[in-house]
Amino acid sequence: MDIEILNMLKKVSEYYDLDGTVADYIRCDNGHINDTYKVKIVKADSEYEYYIFQKINDYVFKEPEKVMHNIKVISLHLKSKKDKKCDCKIIDYLDNKNGSNYTHCEFGYWRVSPYVKNSVTFETVENPKILRSAGYAFGRFQWLLSDLPMDELYETIPNFHNTKKRLNDLFEIVALDPVGRAKEVEADIKFFENNREIASKLIDMQESGLLPLRVTHNDTKYNNILMDKDTCKPLCVIDLDTVMPGLSAYDFGDAIRFAASTAVEDETDLSKVALDLEKFEEFTKGFISASKGFLTKNELDTLALGAIVITIELASRFLADHLNGDKYFRIHRPNHNLERARCQIKLASDMIDKYDKMCNIVKRYSWHMPQYAKNVRYARLRYKVN
Repeated sequence: MDIEILNMLKKVSEYYDLDGTVADYIRCDNGHINDTYKVKIVKADSEYEYYIFQKINDYVFKEPEKVMHNIKVISLHLKSKKDKKCDCKIIDYLDNKNGSNYTHCEFGYWRVSPYVKNSVTFETVENPKILRSAGYAFGRFQWLLSDLPMDELYETIPNFHNTKKRLNDLFEIVALDPVGRAKEVEADIKFFENNREIASKLIDMQESGLLPLRVTHNDTKYNNILMDKDTCKPLCVIDLDTVMPGLSAYDFGDAIRFAASTAVEDETDLSKVALDLEKFEEFTKGFISASKGFLTKNELDTLALGAIVITIELASRFLADHLNGDKYFRIHRPNHNLERARCQIKLASDMIDKYDKMCNIVKRYSWHMPQYAKNVRYARLRYKVN
């Protein structure tokens, strides 16, 4: 245990009305961006509770106040629901002594949440029940927030899922080559040159009014869902830093990229990397069952495309960060971002090969939905879908 970290956590805790004092902590290392600690708070009677203390990365999130504003808005919106089944919650951050859901102090921007008991997250999954639960959780997240006005939310990271711009950024970094790594990745760069058109399709549709903006999570890995240890039912969606207006297909696609891959996202043996269609189907089944009734036909028809586009996008971000000296994503070994990029390139290539099969699975669970035809008519009226 690092005494400096312990003392820092103690000082951060003083901004909150916690019943007890910081006695111990465990660092959680499964995230790329923020610093997260499971903290033991011991009470006067020697009983104890656990809380999650998290330091927001203000290099990535330039305006943490806006991040926490969005989280507060969606949290209050969900708490106001009386007529909808809120069977999967979102993480709830404690207000500090000043009534704010975050604390800005000498140690940076911090937030504190209760530790959700009997919960577990998964890094790898084979159980189809867990995949359906993950799909259900993220589908329900969008459904519950489908009536939240977009103007109440900030765009916390401008152009976060603007894949067209992400590729332009990559090619600019390639041209600059700030740390001299471009020559070793020429074959990887060629992949993005060859797939630029398909990667731009969703943004082109949104700019043409064919896809509506939704309240999206924008980091829909299933390790961002707390599930019940015993039943595998989804309890809580976490990691809400990137909640903002976006496209439903990106949320669905990023979840598929993570959930339906046959390998972890930094697998170095690329022969192990592929899209598992059975996993794809289980997640799709859960997502559509939870989100039915508000997605338009165009949104349903582009879900499978979303998986390809977001995988290409993330691959470009990993490669750009590698070329830029690893400033955004935390790395754990040399060339870690390059390994991540190559893994995602292989996965995207396999998705392209299986695209027709992916589309057929989505259709299987969407075209008989009770309100499907109604949604198509609504989409034509509001979004001028031809």
